[in-house]
Amino acid sequence: MSKWLVIAVETVAGEGMAPPHERTVLLRSLSGNRTREQALVELRKEAKKYKPASFKGASLVVGQDGDGSFWVLPKNGKGDARCNIRLIEQVHP
Repeated sequence: MSKWLVIAVETVAGEGMAPPHERTVLLRSLSGNRTREQALVELRKEAKKYKPASFKGASLVVGQDGDGSFWVLPKNGKGDARCNIRLIEQVHP
């Protein structure tokens, strides 16, 4: 069994001619040893409730990707932000 981290990677378009930038946020550290399947249940819970700051009050839609990660996108398809919420295994040196 492993320890897991739930992270959100937000990509926001830069202002003017600035390039897009990414911000990674640790949403939750899953304490105790859990199987990947148990951690995926917690990932789903976090994805349903997480609202990225970069969306500034927009209505959101959450969808699951084939690799098990989740995408949070503006519901109307407008906006320059997107967020991918994923599960990563914590590795100790």
